Amino acid sequence: MWLLGSVLFFILVGSSVFKTPDSRIITAKPGDDVTLRCQDPNINEDSASEWTRSDLKEGEYVFLYRNGGVDQDNQHESFMNRVFLNNSQMKDGDLSVVLKNVKIEDSGTYKCSVLQQSGSHREMKPISTIYLQVSPPGKEGGQDEGGQEEKHKNEGSLAFLGLIVPLFLLAAAVFWIYKKKKCSNRSSTNQQNPDPKLPDVNSNSEKNMIDLDSVVSSDPDLIF
Repeated sequence: MWLLGSVLFFILVGSSVFKTPDSRIITAKPGDDVTLRCQDPNINEDSASEWTRSDLKEGEYVFLYRNGGVDQDNQHESFMNRVFLNNSQMKDGDLSVVLKNVKIEDSGTYKCSVLQQSGSHREMKPISTIYLQVSPPGKEGGQDEGGQEEKHKNEGSLAFLGLIVPLFLLAAAVFWIYKKKKCSNRSSTNQQNPDPKLPDVNSNSEKNMIDLDSVVSSDPDLIF
């Protein structure tokens, strides 16, 4: 029973440790308006959140919300007046933003993060990752020259393997411990209960001595 409990515990812990942020692939054409989805029910209007893109420099943002309002001072110039909250009240923790009039240059990896604070410790927690591919007319969406969609699919597969492999190794370790303990118990049982089919040497010796005494008593001359 304890083995089953251990397995369930580590599966739950492993799933939380290796859990990856929600990720999506969005394809669009130049001029489209695109909604980048992100939601965290635990935030409110005073919570700080940010949208970044992987190729931007540190301190440059697609969209930055803090102190109860939009911070445009640190917003990258290419996103000025083009990015807006999908829900201005952020109802139900909706941190989604709308990117208007997208361009081919907008293609890239976008990440939504929320500020989490525990005592004096503060960090930005990733909530959602969006892979945006803006393709020119006449091209199939999502199939750019660099094969970005295939790359993101591979990244998702690696994340899945990162969850499965540790759990498989854990299950193998638990099974090995179980087998070892079972063999140990069986060995102890055999030592306490020897095989009744094996001859009892002490019993046979006593029997032989009794038989010898009987022979000597019946024929005293055999002593000499």
